Amino acid sequence: MNLMELLCLLNICNLTERSPMVEIPSLGQLRGSKMVSSSGRNYYAFRGIPYAKPPIGDLRFRDPEPADPWVGKVLDASRDEPTCIQYNGIIRIFLGEEDCLTLNVYTHNNRDIPQFKSTSSPRPVMVYIHPGSWFFGSGNGKTDLAGPGYFLDRNVVYVTMKYRLGAFGFLSTEDSEAPGNYGLLDQTMALRWIRDNIRHFGGDPNLVTIFGCSAGAASVHYHLLSPHSKGLFHRAIAQSGSTLNPWARKRSVGTYTKKLAQYVNCPQSNSSALLACLRQKPANQIVRFQKEIEIMHVCPVGFGPRVDVERESPFLPAEPRKLMETNQINSVPMIAGSTRNEGGSMVRRLVSDDRKLLNEFNKDPLKYFRFMMGIEEQSFFGDKIIKQIAYRYFTIDRPYHPNQLDKVGEIIADYLYYHDIDESVDLLSKNSNHSVYYYLYNYNSHIYWSRNIRRVSSNDLLASSLDLSGTHSEELYLMFSHILLPRLRSAKDIKVSNMLLDLWTSFAKDGVPRSDLVPGDWIPTKEDQPRYLRIEADNPSLVNESMPFRQRLQFWRNKFIEK
Repeated sequence: MNLMELLCLLNICNLTERSPMVEIPSLGQLRGSKMVSSSGRNYYAFRGIPYAKPPIGDLRFRDPEPADPWVGKVLDASRDEPTCIQYNGIIRIFLGEEDCLTLNVYTHNNRDIPQFKSTSSPRPVMVYIHPGSWFFGSGNGKTDLAGPGYFLDRNVVYVTMKYRLGAFGFLSTEDSEAPGNYGLLDQTMALRWIRDNIRHFGGDPNLVTIFGCSAGAASVHYHLLSPHSKGLFHRAIAQSGSTLNPWARKRSVGTYTKKLAQYVNCPQSNSSALLACLRQKPANQIVRFQKEIEIMHVCPVGFGPRVDVERESPFLPAEPRKLMETNQINSVPMIAGSTRNEGGSMVRRLVSDDRKLLNEFNKDPLKYFRFMMGIEEQSFFGDKIIKQIAYRYFTIDRPYHPNQLDKVGEIIADYLYYHDIDESVDLLSKNSNHSVYYYLYNYNSHIYWSRNIRRVSSNDLLASSLDLSGTHSEELYLMFSHILLPRLRSAKDIKVSNMLLDLWTSFAKDGVPRSDLVPGDWIPTKEDQPRYLRIEADNPSLVNESMPFRQRLQFWRNKFIEK
């Protein structure tokens, strides 16, 4: 491998003398760059393509508008553009810009590129929606875990997008002045751009798969339910997230909007005056409010999706459960599932950083449960729920008991993930017109362990005794490349990575997930015939029964927890 190929593999090359060019007649010309996939295949990257007008000035807190064309100019799409402005609660820094509504297209099958004449037919398009609790994250390959290296080993066109986050994407006055959900409408605008333009990059606009993890998975679910997204995609994959999860839909956005207004000295009682004032405030002043309300790294979310019936044409016209129960679904084939230890990542945060957060947690567990469960507003009903949750799993008067942290992980997994993911799969398998494939990711990857767990448990007997593997979003380390991640070297990591990519990309092609690494067929789950695929290295198999946590979830089904 020569130096230039190495630089391309690291995604830091820019071959100007051989830069690929694409012309979109309605928009203008694009200049991209050449890259190399994880297995050494050449492909082309077109990054930072605007799909909407900059959401600044008077367009702040408004629905997105299509990007202006640049006909007569050549748009430089050869490098990553900045992330959307955010406070990243995981790495605890501010970054990004408000002008950020762009997408990235990666392809190696493009008839319009002079350097790569292809006679093959258009390829399936896979559109990744990034996670981040609605207030951080990015679709970039350098600044976030969304790199194309593994997917471009396969014959697909891979697309990532950026959408507005935090207050910029989800602020609402809970009236027609600012109904909210701007970040979700950004995603829909990006999907419309893909429908209209992806053929110029070798993609099939009639074969679009949307997929994502965590908040990205909940976004996928929202597009299944939104009239705005109808017809814009043809397959859906939701990894560890659902619209029914308590963190995925917010009932107190208006309250946080008023708190933000107070924080930046804006009026609170009149929606028009509040918005006019906020539109004049510097973006970095608004984004700092997210850190101001922080209790536990990613809690509370504060600003997130809501039922926006105040909008003339709502993105979400009713509660997600009602829409699924009444078959108001943009029905497409779907894959959904979760990891075997969804709560482990939150426990890892508790024991990291010399256990400072754990010490605070132990002083007032109920306070932290309240924010973890998304029940921030104190009320008789909310207090009763929190106590039910805590006493079902957790001995409040013995917070230092060594088994307590595992119980915290169970609470998080059951309430924040499993219960609602499982219920949404039940509802969709009952009411959707297409197959629903259910999975449980049951693997502990070496690359995740080496980067995230060893540095927590080193010289810490408490942490080393905890189950911190197989956690929320762990499979992403085997699906996406990143300049800071080493190559996969473990044979088992490579096997599971190939298994995931086989299943996901074959599903994108024809709606049926397949892999030679999985014995037999992955049969869809049904209301009267529950089944799931156990994804692991040693014995991947189809299990013809309910998920292993199903019996434990009966506790939640018997309670009158508000939905």
